[in-house]
Amino acid sequence: MPASEIADFGRLVERLEEIVRRLEAEDLDLDAALKLFEEGVERLRDARQRLARAEATVKKVLGGEDVGR
Repeated sequence: MPASEIADFGRLVERLEEIVRRLEAEDLDLDAALKLFEEGVERLRDARQRLARAEATVKKVLGGEDVGR
């Protein structure tokens, strides 16, 4: 993963953490909570895709070994 993609991933995780904190707040109305939830799901999907690409790269570099299992 290039340095810029690592930084982007870090910002993605930070935003997800912020979304979780806001969703856990008691003063959030339903509409705002739904919008945050939708954003969180989209960002989580993006994060999973990035991690899957990174895992595929690691497996390729290691010659297809079963990484981490």
